[in-house]
Amino acid sequence: MKKSLLLLAGVMSLGSLNAQTTEEEQYVKFRDNWSIGVNGGFVTPLTHSAFFKNARATLGIDLNKQLSPIYGLTLENMWSINAFESNAAFDASNLMLLHRVNLNNVFSRYKGKPSLFEVEALAGFGWLHVNDAYVEGNGECKDANWISSKAGLNFNFNLGEKKAWTIAVKPAITWTMTEVGRDNINFDANQAAWEITAGVVYHFKNSSGKHYYTNGCNHAEQIAALNATISSMESEAAGKDRALRNAQNTINDLQKELNDCKNKKVAPTTQTVSESEYVVIFRQSSSKVDALQMPNIDRLASYLKKNSNAKVTISGYASPEGNATFNQKLSERRAEAVKKILVNEYKISADRITTQGKGVGKIFEKPTYNRASICVTK
Repeated sequence: MKKSLLLLAGVMSLGSLNAQTTEEEQYVKFRDNWSIGVNGGFVTPLTHSAFFKNARATLGIDLNKQLSPIYGLTLENMWSINAFESNAAFDASNLMLLHRVNLNNVFSRYKGKPSLFEVEALAGFGWLHVNDAYVEGNGECKDANWISSKAGLNFNFNLGEKKAWTIAVKPAITWTMTEVGRDNINFDANQAAWEITAGVVYHFKNSSGKHYYTNGCNHAEQIAALNATISSMESEAAGKDRALRNAQNTINDLQKELNDCKNKKVAPTTQTVSESEYVVIFRQSSSKVDALQMPNIDRLASYLKKNSNAKVTISGYASPEGNATFNQKLSERRAEAVKKILVNEYKISADRITTQGKGVGKIFEKPTYNRASICVTK
């Protein structure tokens, strides 16, 4: 029963070790975050005894491994004096595996460096060996081995700029879990003792150069890469912000132009268009007839239907933007676009329509008005 419980405690400890290191294994090496400490103090029975009168000295050593800013393991061995009439210098040895939880980092986020003062809760099981614990019937003294348990607190004072040293005050309660001649396990106050100790701990230097647990990225090149990525993202975001502002300014300008067009009269042209001329205006670089221009074509079609002998010459023009070759072809396409609507939608005979591209037009004073097709009837 004793061996089974100790084996279970060991398996649980190894499982905790694996669970705690998986998340940071790419940054924290196995040799990191180790420390060693020495302790000294006294133990005294928990019940049915005067606190100081029956106290006896105890001292020990511990080996610690910090697995995360919150969780760590401690292998501790404490030796006590004068528990029984024994010839050994230390007649009781308690070897324990303890789990430690840093309460500061449980309730407050770990900021990458230990605080000056921290509180840890600890608990675990172990093996208690006592020399000459009882006398058999033949008068021979026998040693005893028991399962032990411990629960307590560590009040830690982390010293120095590097936090390499810790002074700790460690009040705890220890239990002898089994009695001689019995195999059952229990937490009995009559088999428990106060253990009041203080100690000093030295934290070995890690691969990061620190004496304390460092989580996250520790390497200069990784930090530089992260900073470069952040700078790149900031530049990209700034570029997108500029593009968004420019787009918004363009939208505002277009909206203003639209409002101006709605609120002002059409500017007079340098050439008066007679009743036998019909003007169709196009957008820049486009040969597609807008819906707003269809009434002009509709009037022309109506005239041609009422005058069956009439013919029409459609001249296409372009504004000065672009090169001459492009503007020539654009003017031709604009004339053909008006013809296509007359033939396809209004069923005007194609032989009554003549088209020609004039390139850049100078009919109107404002260059943008020269994106047009001038339809002249005869």
